Amino acid sequence: MKDNKILESETSIINHTPPKNDVDFIGNNSRIREIYSVINLVADSTTPVLITGESGTGKDVAARLIHSRSPRSDKPYIAINCAAVPKDVFENELFGHEQGAFTGAISKKMGYFEMANHGTLFLDEIAEMAPETQAKLLRVIENKSFRRLGGKEELYVDVRMLAATNKKIDDAVNRGEMRKDLYYRFSVIEIHLPPLRERKEDISILVEFFLSSLCKQQKKNPKKFSDAAFNMMHRYNWPGNVRELKNVIERLVIMCPEDIITPNYLPMNIADSRLHEDTINITVGTSLKNAEREIILRTLTAVDNNKSKAANLLGVSRKALYNKIDRFDE
Repeated sequence: MKDNKILESETSIINHTPPKNDVDFIGNNSRIREIYSVINLVADSTTPVLITGESGTGKDVAARLIHSRSPRSDKPYIAINCAAVPKDVFENELFGHEQGAFTGAISKKMGYFEMANHGTLFLDEIAEMAPETQAKLLRVIENKSFRRLGGKEELYVDVRMLAATNKKIDDAVNRGEMRKDLYYRFSVIEIHLPPLRERKEDISILVEFFLSSLCKQQKKNPKKFSDAAFNMMHRYNWPGNVRELKNVIERLVIMCPEDIITPNYLPMNIADSRLHEDTINITVGTSLKNAEREIILRTLTAVDNNKSKAANLLGVSRKALYNKIDRFDE
């Protein structure tokens, strides 16, 4: 009997833990540095964490970083996309079932909680979980125990809970998509990831990293972007965020036969984006350095990287323009 005991033997053969150095954030934006600091602070605790942000911003990366830097790093890491699991079987996936619990239950099955025992359970897109399942999840978080479907035995687990959503929390709560009490339980620590369009100074770092790693992965010669192509990449707003950027670069690594990626190889939505914008929108609070960088890059794109024309439009000498461009990566 395992009643009132921490589950041990059944999880010993399960290990979904990524290597410690398998994941990391790429970038030097001040908000990314702040997120790093928060992750380092919360990693050692057992408090649930809610990670918010648009799709593709790296919520799964943040979750794996918390796990990899925690004392549980050598224990199971189980990640579930709540939107991908049918709602009518979700409880069975979370809690498992006993033999004979329902038609077709020919043997006992462990759920995600048992698989993640002593480790971390990451619930991605938690607002897609049915409200009634959210209520049962809240009970497990508070009591650290549950019963398999069809079971009478109370099973105790030691699991660090992480969750994420790409929805605006206030809207999700007001629409009843996320229970208030569950949100309050997770919101003790909330990490918000900024979209890529709000940290464009990291695009050059991301491009360099993905180009290098994907060329090696695809066994291709090293590639780089022409100035004109990079300017287009930089001024594009990346609605799919870092995930979209990586996918575009992977496509270019495979499809571009040249070592220099020029604008004609870029997807049409990126190459043609300059044709649909005649103004520059700069968010309030943007630093002068980043605002100047955006203005210069947009001007260079508009004149096909002709620096003499750009300098003339910007009202500076060609040498002054070169000096400003050289300082972009400082």
